[in-house]
Amino acid sequence: KLNELYGAISAKEDLFLPVQKAGQTNYGLWTEEAVADIDTLKTVKSGKDCFFPQTENLAAFQVKGKSITVIDQRTPKDPFVVFGVRACDAASFGILDRVFLAEPVDTYYQMRREAGTIVTLACNEPEETCFCHTFGIDAVNPGGDVSCWISGETLYWKSLTEKGSALTEKVKDLFTEGEEA
Repeated sequence: KLNELYGAISAKEDLFLPVQKAGQTNYGLWTEEAVADIDTLKTVKSGKDCFFPQTENLAAFQVKGKSITVIDQRTPKDPFVVFGVRACDAASFGILDRVFLAEPVDTYYQMRREAGTIVTLACNEPEETCFCHTFGIDAVNPGGDVSCWISGETLYWKSLTEKGSALTEKVKDLFTEGEEA
Protein backbone atom coordinates (compact mmCIF):
# COMPACT_ATOMS: atom_id res chain seq x y z
CA LYS A 1 0.00 0.00 0.00
CA LEU A 2 2.99 2.33 -0.39
CA ASN A 3 1.41 4.17 -3.31
CA GLU A 4 -1.68 4.76 -1.16
CA LEU A 5 0.56 6.16 1.56
CA TYR A 6 2.39 8.39 -0.92
CA GLY A 7 -0.95 9.58 -2.30
CA ALA A 8 -2.34 10.31 1.16
CA ILE A 9 0.76 12.30 2.14
CA SER A 10 0.95 14.19 -1.15
CA ALA A 11 -2.74 15.10 -0.90
CA LYS A 12 -1.86 17.10 2.22
CA GLU A 13 1.62 18.43 1.38
CA ASP A 14 4.43 18.03 -1.13
CA LEU A 15 6.17 14.66 -0.90
CA PHE A 16 9.78 14.15 -1.95
CA LEU A 17 11.23 10.66 -2.10
CA PRO A 18 13.70 8.62 -4.15
CA VAL A 19 12.30 8.28 -7.67
CA GLN A 20 13.76 6.77 -10.81
CA LYS A 21 14.26 9.14 -13.67
CA ALA A 22 16.54 8.83 -16.70
CA GLY A 23 18.16 5.68 -15.28
CA GLN A 24 19.05 7.27 -11.94
CA THR A 25 17.48 7.34 -8.50
CA ASN A 26 17.25 10.78 -7.01
CA TYR A 27 14.96 12.68 -4.66
CA GLY A 28 12.05 14.19 -6.51
CA LEU A 29 8.48 15.29 -6.10
CA TRP A 30 6.14 12.29 -5.99
CA THR A 31 3.34 12.08 -8.52
CA GLU A 32 1.18 9.11 -9.46
CA GLU A 33 3.33 8.69 -12.58
CA ALA A 34 6.60 8.70 -10.62
CA VAL A 35 8.50 5.46 -10.15
CA ALA A 36 9.37 5.40 -6.44
CA ASP A 37 12.60 3.58 -5.59
CA ILE A 38 13.00 3.27 -1.84
CA ASP A 39 15.13 0.14 -2.21
CA THR A 40 18.15 2.07 -3.48
CA LEU A 41 20.44 2.85 -0.54
CA LYS A 42 22.45 5.60 -2.21
CA THR A 43 20.61 8.14 -4.32
CA VAL A 44 22.48 10.44 -6.70
CA LYS A 45 21.78 13.39 -4.41
CA SER A 46 20.76 13.45 -0.79
CA GLY A 47 17.37 14.20 0.69
CA LYS A 48 19.11 17.22 2.23
CA ASP A 49 18.80 18.89 -1.17
CA CYS A 50 15.12 19.45 -0.38
CA PHE A 51 16.29 21.97 2.23
CA PHE A 52 18.82 23.69 -0.05
CA PRO A 53 17.30 24.93 -3.31
CA GLN A 54 19.71 25.35 -6.21
CA THR A 55 18.70 28.99 -6.60
CA GLU A 56 16.93 31.35 -4.26
CA ASN A 57 16.29 35.10 -4.18
CA LEU A 58 17.78 36.39 -0.97
CA ALA A 59 16.96 40.06 -1.42
CA ALA A 60 15.63 42.57 -3.89
CA PHE A 61 16.50 46.23 -4.14
CA GLN A 62 14.50 49.28 -5.01
CA VAL A 63 16.44 52.35 -6.09
CA LYS A 64 14.92 55.85 -6.01
CA GLY A 65 17.47 58.53 -6.71
CA LYS A 66 20.25 58.03 -4.19
CA SER A 67 18.07 55.96 -1.87
CA ILE A 68 18.28 52.16 -1.90
CA THR A 69 15.66 50.05 -0.15
CA VAL A 70 16.31 46.37 0.56
CA ILE A 71 13.22 44.23 0.06
CA ASP A 72 13.08 41.06 2.14
CA GLN A 73 12.38 38.04 -0.08
CA ARG A 74 11.61 35.57 2.72
CA THR A 75 8.18 34.02 2.48
CA PRO A 76 6.68 31.28 4.65
CA LYS A 77 7.35 27.82 3.24
CA ASP A 78 4.58 25.34 2.58
CA PRO A 79 4.82 22.10 4.59
CA PHE A 80 6.54 19.20 2.84
CA VAL A 81 7.68 15.66 3.61
CA VAL A 82 10.99 14.03 2.69
CA PHE A 83 10.41 10.25 2.73
CA GLY A 84 13.00 7.48 2.67
CA VAL A 85 15.91 9.37 4.24
CA ARG A 86 18.58 6.90 5.35
CA ALA A 87 20.25 7.01 8.77
CA CYS A 88 23.46 8.60 7.48
CA ASP A 89 21.58 11.51 5.91
CA ALA A 90 19.27 11.82 8.91
CA ALA A 91 22.30 12.16 11.19
CA SER A 92 23.67 14.93 9.00
CA PHE A 93 20.67 17.14 9.79
CA GLY A 94 21.96 17.50 13.35
CA ILE A 95 25.25 18.83 11.95
CA LEU A 96 23.48 21.19 9.55
CA ASP A 97 21.22 22.43 12.35
CA ARG A 98 24.23 23.20 14.56
CA VAL A 99 25.71 25.29 11.74
CA PHE A 100 22.67 27.00 10.23
CA LEU A 101 20.48 27.38 13.32
CA ALA A 102 23.20 28.76 15.59
CA GLU A 103 23.69 32.52 15.88
CA PRO A 104 23.50 34.11 13.42
CA VAL A 105 20.57 31.92 12.33
CA ASP A 106 20.16 31.28 8.61
CA THR A 107 16.48 32.15 8.49
CA TYR A 108 16.04 30.71 4.99
CA TYR A 109 17.24 27.29 6.18
CA GLN A 110 15.25 27.68 9.41
CA MET A 111 11.98 28.24 7.52
CA ARG A 112 12.54 25.17 5.33
CA ARG A 113 13.56 23.05 8.34
CA GLU A 114 10.42 24.08 10.22
CA ALA A 115 8.24 23.29 7.18
CA GLY A 116 9.88 19.93 6.41
CA THR A 117 9.04 16.60 8.01
CA ILE A 118 11.70 13.91 7.70
CA VAL A 119 10.55 10.31 7.36
CA THR A 120 13.52 7.99 7.65
CA LEU A 121 13.84 4.45 6.37
CA ALA A 122 16.04 1.94 8.16
CA CYS A 123 18.66 0.04 6.21
CA ASN A 124 17.95 -3.67 6.56
CA GLU A 125 21.12 -4.66 4.70
CA PRO A 126 23.70 -1.84 4.63
CA GLU A 127 26.31 -2.13 1.91
CA GLU A 128 29.94 -2.89 2.73
CA THR A 129 30.85 0.61 1.57
CA CYS A 130 28.44 2.31 4.00
CA PHE A 131 30.06 4.29 6.80
CA CYS A 132 27.30 4.45 9.42
CA HIS A 133 29.07 2.06 11.79
CA THR A 134 32.32 4.03 11.52
CA PHE A 135 30.56 7.19 12.69
CA GLY A 136 28.40 5.51 15.34
CA ILE A 137 25.19 5.83 13.33
CA ASP A 138 22.61 3.11 13.91
CA ALA A 139 21.32 2.20 10.43
CA VAL A 140 18.45 0.26 12.00
CA ASN A 141 17.19 3.20 14.13
CA PRO A 142 17.55 6.12 11.73
CA GLY A 143 15.77 8.87 13.72
CA GLY A 144 14.00 11.72 11.95
CA ASP A 145 10.47 12.89 12.66
CA VAL A 146 9.14 9.44 11.73
CA SER A 147 11.18 6.24 11.50
CA CYS A 148 10.12 3.43 9.17
CA TRP A 149 11.24 -0.15 8.78
CA ILE A 150 10.28 -2.60 6.06
CA SER A 151 10.08 -6.30 6.76
CA GLY A 152 8.71 -8.45 3.98
CA GLU A 153 5.61 -6.70 2.70
CA THR A 154 5.05 -4.67 5.88
CA LEU A 155 6.04 -1.07 6.54
CA TYR A 156 6.46 -0.24 10.22
CA TRP A 157 5.99 3.44 11.14
CA LYS A 158 6.90 5.18 14.39
CA SER A 159 6.44 8.88 15.16
CA LEU A 160 9.35 10.39 17.06
CA THR A 161 8.53 14.12 17.14
CA GLU A 162 5.54 16.45 17.15
CA LYS A 163 5.89 16.91 13.39
CA GLY A 164 5.97 13.14 13.03
CA SER A 165 2.83 12.77 15.12
CA ALA A 166 1.07 15.44 13.05
CA LEU A 167 1.95 13.59 9.83
CA THR A 168 0.86 10.28 11.35
CA GLU A 169 -2.48 11.81 12.27
CA LYS A 170 -3.01 12.86 8.63
CA VAL A 171 -2.50 9.32 7.28
CA LYS A 172 -3.59 7.21 10.26
CA ASP A 173 -6.46 5.59 8.34
CA LEU A 174 -3.90 3.61 6.32
CA PHE A 175 -2.31 2.01 9.38
CA THR A 176 -3.19 -0.83 11.67
CA GLU A 177 -2.04 -0.73 15.26
CA GLY A 178 1.02 -2.80 16.05
CA GLU A 179 2.94 -3.65 19.16
CA GLU A 180 5.89 -1.55 20.24
CA ALA A 181 9.16 -3.45 20.01
